[in-house]
Amino acid sequence: MRNILFLCTANSARSILAEAILRDCGAGRFAAFSAGSHPRGVPNPLALQLLGAKGHDIARLRSKSWQEFAVPGAPVMHAVITVCDNARGESCPVWPRRADGGQPVQAHWGIPDPAGESDDGKIAGFEIAYRRLSERVAALLALDEQAMTDAEWAAALADIGQAGGRVQRMADPALARRLAAEALGSFFLFAGVLGSGVMAENLAAGNVALALLANSLATGAILFVIIAMFGPVSGAHFNPAVTLAFALRREIGWGESAAYVAMQIGAGALGAFAVHLMFDLEILQFSAKARAGIGQWSGECLATFGLVLAILGLVRHRPEAIPAGVALYITAAYWFTSSTSFANPAITLVRSLSDTFAGIAPADVPAFIAAQLAGAILATVLAGWLFRMDAGAGVPLQEGSVGSS
Repeated sequence: MRNILFLCTANSARSILAEAILRDCGAGRFAAFSAGSHPRGVPNPLALQLLGAKGHDIARLRSKSWQEFAVPGAPVMHAVITVCDNARGESCPVWPRRADGGQPVQAHWGIPDPAGESDDGKIAGFEIAYRRLSERVAALLALDEQAMTDAEWAAALADIGQAGGRVQRMADPALARRLAAEALGSFFLFAGVLGSGVMAENLAAGNVALALLANSLATGAILFVIIAMFGPVSGAHFNPAVTLAFALRREIGWGESAAYVAMQIGAGALGAFAVHLMFDLEILQFSAKARAGIGQWSGECLATFGLVLAILGLVRHRPEAIPAGVALYITAAYWFTSSTSFANPAITLVRSLSDTFAGIAPADVPAFIAAQLAGAILATVLAGWLFRMDAGAGVPLQEGSVGSS
């Protein structure tokens, strides 16, 4: 575990944002702290509001002097990172030495002051600062700091500040692992949906309700397993609608989102082909199963809306319950929606390549996907309001206050 201290003159906005982001994203590898040379005494309310809306715990955040970290018994820092130009030019205290006798490495990640914006631009300024700091933290987490000397780590931290965190993400081993997790999860999810549909139809002797029950239970079961397995690696999206929701919330970049979606579709198609191979079916085929009409489209919109809302709510309040929550929701939505809850643009596309129980005619795919994306966007907008937390007391803000089958 390495300790990192973020410095800003007032310790009210940028350093507070950086502390919260690294504390949550780097848990287990880094302990994050923040301080200032002339602390304001309280964090900026807009910083706390934004962090609360993003799902961060704001209860422990406070504005404090950097002298707290220069006294005997204070946490020993491995790195000190300034996030404002004023703090960069100030003479820092003498930090306690590490156990190996070394001093913390230093770097500068300059971020424009969001509190300096006009009233109309302040919220947008805080969003930009949050996004830029998130990019830098993501680049930090992509480093293998244990294999680096102090000089190498200091140089890497400086490079992150100069590049703004916009590193070559496709060459990043951490990104490669995330994409591999998305691909594997999508493969098994899509194979689970289609394969259980084939098996159910073969064994149900024409009983469509029994076949749907078997299909829904198998889908819920595989969802639970792959979300629990791959969630800590990639976030376990397995669904472009879910990836879109997190991209709209600025929790994943658009470039990485595109890579996620490509993995979901490509690996999902391989899952469909694997099912055809296992059940001795023609590998490349197209579904003839019509799924069209306002009833089907409204069912898909509602199914995707509920799925994304459930995910965002669980992420905010019960992250440990996400595997079970998503699995149970999809299992139930098979039965209470008219469309049997595809709720996933990637699997909708792949199902058109399988003329089996779970298939959909290619001509019906665009309308399904449009309904799903509409449901995902509506859920993301609602979740941004519904799950916001008050910066001071952890209660909902008052109006006007400053994976899937």
